[in-house]
Amino acid sequence: MAKTKELSKDVRDKIVDLHKAGMGYKTIAKQLVEKVKTVGVIIRKWKKHKITVNLPQSGAPCKISPRGVSMIMRTVRNQPRTTREHPVNDLKAAGTIGTKKTIGNTLRHEGLKSCTAHKGLPQ
Repeated sequence: MAKTKELSKDVRDKIVDLHKAGMGYKTIAKQLVEKVKTVGVIIRKWKKHKITVNLPQSGAPCKISPRGVSMIMRTVRNQPRTTREHPVNDLKAAGTIGTKKTIGNTLRHEGLKSCTAHKGLPQ
């Protein structure tokens, strides 16, 4: 789902000021031509954090794109006895930098328990 436009700080502050003045969510929404849900979210956020500015996202951004994840999963499914080094090389060839640890975390996130090196069959 795409992110919608953000309200300016002035509009957010105005919503909080109107709420402090005793106006309801619907009345504020009609006056400022915003959705009732948007007004409610801003007021609840103000009540909890005492700020009206947008907070940054939690957590670190993904290091591997969804296309890279699907490439890793395809490699592991086609060659189940592969090491983590093989998908790292595939990602480098595609122009993405990834480590063995990142590959392991991605596989675990996708539902695979492990992708470890297997010794070859005895001869």
